Amino acid sequence: MRVLSIAPDIVATAALARDAIIFIGSSDLKVAHANPVATKLFGTAKAALRDGTEIKQFLALLAKNAKFESGDGVGAVRETLSLVSGKTKKADLPDFQMNDKKIIWRKAEGPEGLIALILREPGKAEELAKALADHKIFIQHLIDVLPIPVYLRNLDGVINRCNDAFAELLEQKPKKVIGSKLADVAPAPLASKVAEYEASLLKTEGYVRHEIEFEMDGVGKVALFAASSLKGPSGAIAGTIGSLIDVTSLKVAQAEVAAAEERLTGLLEKAPIGVGISTRNGGEFQFFNKMFSNLLALDDAKEEDAKPTDTVLLSKRYREKSLQDMDMLGELQDVELRFRRADSSEARWLKTSIEPLKFEGEESVLWWLSDITRQKLAERELQNKANNDELTGLANRARYMQKLTQCETVLRGTGTPASILMLDLDGFKAVNDTLGHAAGDWVLVETAKRLKRIGRRAEEAARLGGDEFTLFFINKGGEKEIAALADDLIAEISKPFVWEGKECDIGASIGFTVFDGGYCDMNEQLRRADKAMQEAKSAGKGRSCLYQPEMEPDLHRDEAG
Repeated sequence: MRVLSIAPDIVATAALARDAIIFIGSSDLKVAHANPVATKLFGTAKAALRDGTEIKQFLALLAKNAKFESGDGVGAVRETLSLVSGKTKKADLPDFQMNDKKIIWRKAEGPEGLIALILREPGKAEELAKALADHKIFIQHLIDVLPIPVYLRNLDGVINRCNDAFAELLEQKPKKVIGSKLADVAPAPLASKVAEYEASLLKTEGYVRHEIEFEMDGVGKVALFAASSLKGPSGAIAGTIGSLIDVTSLKVAQAEVAAAEERLTGLLEKAPIGVGISTRNGGEFQFFNKMFSNLLALDDAKEEDAKPTDTVLLSKRYREKSLQDMDMLGELQDVELRFRRADSSEARWLKTSIEPLKFEGEESVLWWLSDITRQKLAERELQNKANNDELTGLANRARYMQKLTQCETVLRGTGTPASILMLDLDGFKAVNDTLGHAAGDWVLVETAKRLKRIGRRAEEAARLGGDEFTLFFINKGGEKEIAALADDLIAEISKPFVWEGKECDIGASIGFTVFDGGYCDMNEQLRRADKAMQEAKSAGKGRSCLYQPEMEPDLHRDEAG
C-alpha cells in the first residue's frame, strides 16, 4: 500500500530531471516516489526505492554496498539519517561511491510538504562550472567589442574590467585603468558623482541612470551615466557594471545600437527556430519572432488578447510545476509537446526548452521552440518500414512472429482457442511471367485488401514473402467457424483480378490449424498451417485444408500409440 500519493504532474516533472530525485515523507520518512534517473542509478538495488519503503532500508543498502569518503559506512549513514530527519530544510549529505560512480547528494525542500533527496554525479557539476566559465569569457568578450564605454567595479571600488572605449573616454590606456580606482584615473567631479550614484547599488540590487557634468583638460563635458548591481555566483552583490557615454557622440552611439538591434531582430526574424520571451508571473509573451508566432498561430489571437500567454503550450496546472523544475535544474531542455492549431485538423510535434531570463528589468522566461513533426513522421515511417511489408502495408514476417510470441506468452495457461491460416496464391507465377512484375505487385496489393476485408477480425494479418499470406485469430471459433472463414477467403480471392483490361487467373489455397492457445508452440502451429496449405495445393488447389496429425504420421506416432 502506498503511504503517500503524489500528483501525476509532479511525477511527470521529476521524470524530466537530469538528476536523480527521491521524494520522501517528512513525517514517516518513507519513499513516496523515485524518478527514473534514481532507479537507473542504483540498478538492481532499486527495490529499496519502491513506494512505501522506509528510507532506512535504502540507507542500510548504502551502508553495505557503498564506499563513503570517511571510510566509516555505518557512521556516514547515521549522519545522513540524522540530517534527513532533522529540522534543517537544506543540507549536504556525505558523498559516496557506488557501482564505480561517485555520487554527491543533498537534502532539499520538495513539493507538497515532501523532502527531496537530489543526487548527481560530480561530472555534471563540472560541466556546470565549465559553462559558467565559458559564460564569463563571453561576457568579457562582449564588453570588449561593445561600442560604448563599459566598466566593472568590485565592492572596493576597483575597476577590474573595462573596454577600450571606456579607457579612451578617460584619455587613459586600458592597462592603466584596470586595477585602479576611478578617482585615480578620472577627474575628481566625475569619480565623486559615480561613487555617489553607485552607493545604493552596492546595498540593494538596482539600476541608476544620470547625466554627469565634468571637466577634462579644461573642457566641459556631459556624460550619460548608467549602472546596475552585479551579482556573483553566490547570488550576493559583488560590484557594479556601468557605462559612461560622451553626450557629444551620443547620437552616433544610439545609431550604432539601433543598427545592432535591427540586425539582431532581423536575424531572429529569419531564424529557423522560434524564440519567445514571456513574463514569469503572468506568462504574457513580451517578445516572439515570426517563426514562434507561426508555430503557435499567435497572429490569429483576438484583439483583446493582444499579448498571448504561455498557456498555449502549458496547462495552468502544469505551468507552476514546470517553472519550479526549471528553477531547480536551471533550465528545462528538449520537452516534446503535441500541439494542434485551431485552424488545423492535424496535430504537430514541437520541441521546446525554457530557461530563466531578466528582460527589460522583469523576471522572464526565454523559450526556444522548433517543429519536429517531420522528424516524428520520419521515425514513424522507419518504424512502419521495420514492421510492415512495404508493398502491401500488412505486417511483415518479423512483426508477425513477434505478435505470435507475445500472444503465446499472454495466452499461456488460459485455455483460449486460437487459429492460424496460411494462404498461397494459385496462378501468381503465370501472371508475373506473362503480364510482368508490375501486374504481379498489383495482384499482391489487391490480395492484401481482400484479405483485410474478409479477415478484419484477425489479431494480425501478414505477408510472409512472395505470394504467401497468413492470418492469426484468437477466440474466433472452432474448426467449423475457421473452415467457413477459409472458404470465404477462397471465394473472395476467386473473384476476377483485372489488370489494365486483362483478367488474371488467380485463386488461393489455404491451410489452417485450430488449437488451444493456452498450451501451444506458435512456431509449431505456423508450421502445421503451412503443411496443411501444401496439402491443399497437392489436392488440386483452390481449396482449404485443416491440419490433421495423419498428415505427418512419423511425427505423431507416439501420440497415436
